[in-house]
Amino acid sequence: MAHREQSKIILYLEYIPVFLLYKFVRLLPLHAAYWLSAVLFRIFFALDRKHRVRTIQHLMHAKVAPDRRRAVAMAKECFRQFSMLLVEIFKGDQMTRPDSVRIVGNLELAAKCGAFGEERRVYKNVIIVTAHYGNWEIAGGFWVRCAHTPMLSVMRSFTNPYVGELILRNRRAPGHELVDKVGGFRAAYRALKQGKSLALLVDQHANHTEGVETTFFGQPCRTHASAALLHLKTGVPLIPEVTRRAGNNFNFEFVVGDPIEYEPTGDQDKDVKAVTQIITSRLEKLIAEKPEQWLWTHRRWLNINRKSR
Repeated sequence: MAHREQSKIILYLEYIPVFLLYKFVRLLPLHAAYWLSAVLFRIFFALDRKHRVRTIQHLMHAKVAPDRRRAVAMAKECFRQFSMLLVEIFKGDQMTRPDSVRIVGNLELAAKCGAFGEERRVYKNVIIVTAHYGNWEIAGGFWVRCAHTPMLSVMRSFTNPYVGELILRNRRAPGHELVDKVGGFRAAYRALKQGKSLALLVDQHANHTEGVETTFFGQPCRTHASAALLHLKTGVPLIPEVTRRAGNNFNFEFVVGDPIEYEPTGDQDKDVKAVTQIITSRLEKLIAEKPEQWLWTHRRWLNINRKSR
């Protein structure tokens, strides 16, 4: 009991400064909040050697940056972009406008999903496969409002539930349900069978039991197989997507990639691997357009900054 009480105290001690920052940021105009956050993250960039070095290494490893000088400049911009995300999370309900997000990319596909009116809808529901890119937090809620389809998003639970509740406060929206990753596959399958759409973040490292080996920016990685399995089981189309930040006025582009509708061969292992690689390649293509908005600090690859494969 004493240990649990001590843990609760620690969680609250972690939560209090985040809560105070949250309240302070909400009092500031958007540009002032962006400026403050950028200053803080410039300090983090200078002091946090581990994540600074890792980001630079990853940009060069993926050959996105041609040399170290360019990699350092891109890493600084990556940190700045992430600082903007935190402001947007805190101020989301204050800043969202009907025209905050516009759809770009495959507009024909967006129309088939009902984004421009029911008369052009072809797909009842879809599986959106997305990445930790730009402002991924607003994607699910936007799609619910845009395509008029209820959606389930699968998420990883926060280590600190109090901080998690603060972050998720502005992520929830009518028709947009959030479910924990633990046990999430069954909930996702059930939602698809009920006609709901699904949003999955599929761009981070997966362990041996959850993923298959793929190639991302020319380097080996292991990617979560759940999206491929759900597609093969239900036939619901996969839609690669990233939510790209457009300037500094709380404007975003919901970038729709080409759909994935795979015809199973009967060899499930082969099919899962093939579909997962297609997903990974399609997201890579979208990320490569403006790579600074992706979360390059993550240990994505099997052959760098990872002790075991």
